[in-house]
Amino acid sequence: MSTFYSCYPSGRLILMSNNWKRYLSIVVPISLAAIALGAFVPEMRRLVLLFFYSIPANSFVPIPHELGMIYFGQFYTPSLVALVAAAGTIMVCFIDYQAMNFAFGFKHLKRVKDSDIYRGAVRYFLKAPFVSLVIAAAMPFIPFYIFRVLGPTTGYPLRKYTWAIFIGRLPRYYVFALMGATLELPNLTIVLLLILTACWLLYRRVSHHLVGIARGEEEIDVPDAVAVTQEESAPA
Repeated sequence: MSTFYSCYPSGRLILMSNNWKRYLSIVVPISLAAIALGAFVPEMRRLVLLFFYSIPANSFVPIPHELGMIYFGQFYTPSLVALVAAAGTIMVCFIDYQAMNFAFGFKHLKRVKDSDIYRGAVRYFLKAPFVSLVIAAAMPFIPFYIFRVLGPTTGYPLRKYTWAIFIGRLPRYYVFALMGATLELPNLTIVLLLILTACWLLYRRVSHHLVGIARGEEEIDVPDAVAVTQEESAPA
């Protein structure tokens, strides 16, 4: 079992307090600077809105970030939309990380932990944690909430967790922003319906695969080279 799969030490509350202070010392100035930018530079206001929109849209608030990327893609280049949205996303990674550790003993999360899908995802995560997080963050048909629980509760390093989410979300945001920039409403509706249908079918297949792994009916499909080298190439 991986060395990071461990509990936090007895001084966890002090460590969390220090981490929160460090987090706020970064987030508060960035947020104030973003607000000032939106106030004094009118053409940047939608980007500032996108930045703050991406924070709750990637937490537990049920806001669909895909539709947001499509909307903002009509006003800015897809690459800029993706970068700003990804920056907003990593702002909430720390909160997710701490909240999951705090709430993991609650009854609702215990049900997640006891599910076959969770146990199957654990097998992938322990074999290739960074790659698993990147793929889960990038692909809308993978049950990301499982990996959102796995990263923090296994003691996986916060910095690597944040990098994985950032790298995974970038191409996902870019694709939806590109759709907003290039597709008119009739074609956009058709493409969205096709994507939703494909994601629903693939989500069922992935969920079935994870359940099969948990029950010993299917094997983990991770190349050995990925499992061995992926942590070495992950940002420290």
